[in-house]
Amino acid sequence: MKTWHWIILALLTIASIIASLTMHHDPAHSHLWDTLPVFWILFGFIGCVVLIVFAKKILAPIIYKKEDYYND
Repeated sequence: MKTWHWIILALLTIASIIASLTMHHDPAHSHLWDTLPVFWILFGFIGCVVLIVFAKKILAPIIYKKEDYYND
């Protein structure tokens, strides 16, 4: 990646950390999954796995053609 990509990535990371530390969290709108420390990490990981499996198992047979598709 180019240098300016890294600079933008660093600025966005710093802005994200500052926003998460300074935002007010209202306990009245708290949910069970907010109390689990790794919930969002697992949620993101499982979501990625589901998308990959969906793409490989369901979409691949629809998109892929036979080897001699263009030779006919």
